[in-house]
Amino acid sequence: MALRGKDRLLISKDIFRAYDIRGKYPEEVNSDVFNQIGLALATKISSKNSDPVIICRDGRISSKELADSLVDALVKCGIRVIDIGELPTPLMNFSLHKLRIKNGLMITGSHNPKNYNGVKMVIDNLTIYGEHIQELYNLIEKKEFVKKDKKGSYLKNTSIANDYIQYVKENINIENNLKVVIDCGNGITGPLVNDICESFSLNYKIINESVDGNFPNHPPDPTNPDNLKQIKKVLQESKADIGIAFDGDGDRMILVKNDGQIIWPDQLMIIFSNKILKSQKGKIVFDIKCSKYLSDSILKNGGDPIVSRTGHSFIKKSMAENNAILGGEMSGHIFFNDKWFGFDDGVYTFLRIMEILSKEKEYNKIFDDLPQSMTTPEIAIEFKQNNHFTFMNKFVKLAEFDNCQKIDIDGLKVIYDDGWGLIRCSNTTSCVVLRFEADNKNSMNRIKSKFRDAMLKIDKNLEIPF
Repeated sequence: MALRGKDRLLISKDIFRAYDIRGKYPEEVNSDVFNQIGLALATKISSKNSDPVIICRDGRISSKELADSLVDALVKCGIRVIDIGELPTPLMNFSLHKLRIKNGLMITGSHNPKNYNGVKMVIDNLTIYGEHIQELYNLIEKKEFVKKDKKGSYLKNTSIANDYIQYVKENINIENNLKVVIDCGNGITGPLVNDICESFSLNYKIINESVDGNFPNHPPDPTNPDNLKQIKKVLQESKADIGIAFDGDGDRMILVKNDGQIIWPDQLMIIFSNKILKSQKGKIVFDIKCSKYLSDSILKNGGDPIVSRTGHSFIKKSMAENNAILGGEMSGHIFFNDKWFGFDDGVYTFLRIMEILSKEKEYNKIFDDLPQSMTTPEIAIEFKQNNHFTFMNKFVKLAEFDNCQKIDIDGLKVIYDDGWGLIRCSNTTSCVVLRFEADNKNSMNRIKSKFRDAMLKIDKNLEIPF
């Protein structure tokens, strides 16, 4: 909790997460906290390069206030700031390539509830994570901030959206006129997506297009099936071909078929990897939550599958280390590095799947050909005060599973011949998150039961929803 101490502002260490800074507004993040974060960021940036800093923000009610506070601190420390306005996170990343700048800050609460906010950070061309984020906390604790006699500067740039549309138009070719329903969830994607659909002359219908930080229709997390009820209804009523739902800041998307079936991101990764590997062999990175069929498909098509920790920063790091041509994770972040820039972009992902489907006479066959298994969406169990980390540490040490393979790069994944279960800590909320995949219902129930029993041995008071 951010409180005024006798001599300094006290900031909760809990908001400095694995791959961004994020917390509840105004208890954990507010203008005072963001001023301190800005001073720390200016110090870290100054030690790396002399480039300006791109500032961008989403449409949350608190984002303008937090952005202004961050800018004030950066300028005070001699940093040149370029404000590209209220745009999706991918356009902040795009602007770094377009303007050839190494530093970018995106004020966003991403898919979290409306009272959350935070900042995603690129410093010296690295999406910072883990220890790099903890360094910021240490700078704030010690008040070791850079001091500059000369102030920085502040400049607005309003051209990025138009530049982005021009780039994607040159990059992607959509041939036929599939009808698509798009749910922008009252997040920041609405105005941009409308302009893009117009520029491609798509046959489209947008719902929840207006930017509204109260998210009046549903929370901005399309990976939760409850938040897809509205788009499924509109799909049926409008007799459209597919539906696309974006998260709050536009770096993720989920596809829904016209029959209401969700095509999960690991299934989309199968489609994208199949297509890309036909013309370009290489490594493909995906997170530990993805289906076993993704790895099988990559191998079958001559690619090299690489398993990563969950988190957009970790995926990008692994992609850079492996020079991967594609990356993705179950939460909907997909990174194209074959003919794009290698950052996660829900809007570009939408256009890429439209490009693939538009070249097929029977577009649904692409979905019908996907391997079939029983899967669950992510199952979240909430803990108070970040106690999910304590529980997870005990679980990894004490849980007993026999006759299986185990992967512990991110929580614990237990793999059997007929399926797997995964338990890990969320890095964006105070939750333990589980996911399961199995060949059939009996296998699914058996694996779930093993996890349930193991979890109750650690904490018999847990309420387990499976």
